[in-house]
Amino acid sequence: MKKLIIISIILIVVIVGAWGIIQGLAWHKVAEAERQHKQAIEDAINSHHAEVTNDVASSDPFGDDAKVSILFLGLDKRAGQVEGHCDAIQFITIDKKNNKITITAVPRGTYSPLPPGTGKLATDYYVSNACGLGGLEYGIDQIEKILGQKADYLVTVGFSEVLGILRNLNLPTTETLQWLRLRQGYAIGEPQRARDHSTFLKYLLTTYVPTESSQMDKVLQYLIYKTVQTDLTFAETQILVEALSKMDLAKHPEQIQLAMRPAFEVQDIAYIPEELNAYLDRMLGGVKWALSKEDYSDITVEEKQAKLIEVIAAKKDDPEFIAWAFDNNFWLQVEDKDQRLAIQFDFLKKYIALYAVKDKRESIILDYILEMENRGESEWLNKGRELLAKEIN
Repeated sequence: MKKLIIISIILIVVIVGAWGIIQGLAWHKVAEAERQHKQAIEDAINSHHAEVTNDVASSDPFGDDAKVSILFLGLDKRAGQVEGHCDAIQFITIDKKNNKITITAVPRGTYSPLPPGTGKLATDYYVSNACGLGGLEYGIDQIEKILGQKADYLVTVGFSEVLGILRNLNLPTTETLQWLRLRQGYAIGEPQRARDHSTFLKYLLTTYVPTESSQMDKVLQYLIYKTVQTDLTFAETQILVEALSKMDLAKHPEQIQLAMRPAFEVQDIAYIPEELNAYLDRMLGGVKWALSKEDYSDITVEEKQAKLIEVIAAKKDDPEFIAWAFDNNFWLQVEDKDQRLAIQFDFLKKYIALYAVKDKRESIILDYILEMENRGESEWLNKGRELLAKEIN
């Protein structure tokens, strides 16, 4: 009997011990899988960061003459529009050999032919409409004819993207946009407005291009690069920025020359962020009464924001609108930071759901994580990591 009891106890101990070992092995296997999953997430994030900061161009954007020409277009696209009017037209030539930059403006009201059947009135035939009615490719062709030369590369930016770039550079958003759009206070109107666009680009070049390439925030540059649409690769933009940094533009602004095609007598009006409100009040104060609602509206910022949120709420489940809104950074028009971040994340989730290819979804999420990390938005960074965790399994 005693032997039976002893044997039973031994069997129980063996069984319990074996079960414990099995449980321990299972727990270890789960823990190891979790560790590997977390490591895979970290590896993906670190690899993406290294890819951005260490990207090397496969070709030099500068030609044999050490020059490169970039056509910069500001597109006025309404919600959901694929094509837009060329609201700002700037042709930038960088001459690396002679340390010279030329920024040539084309006023949007410059005459241009239109494709047959698109122009209804004599006043329709201007170059901004060449983009809006004829399509971007047709508009670019007409712009290059006005300039008398072709561009090597194209950069386009919309209203939302401009807001995002201004925020990234810590410049006033609403006031800067008002300054850039101002034409009613000038006797010459559109040509002066076009000149102001050139002046603003010169301000950016002389203020934000560091003299040492080592001082450049490549992640911030990448985020701005991803905000615009261009046929330049990010690595090629790095070559351009390095060439600009060697020109020491902050100390030698005279190396940037402004021009206009066709030529007009215009002024060089300085862009001074701290004085924008006073300047706008001075220029618009005496003419507001005479402006149409299309040119100048008394609608408040709060009312504009309310209408914007209404549009987003009404179309938030429309796949076509979601794709358009994400590609055009539509949420950047939202002034309230918390609301803007929440809408951006909502668009992100719905946008990646449109893609069947896993690598594409991961790439989009990794860009989002990089942005939130760079901006110090820990809450949204963690949400981005959670999204990535669902993709990596």
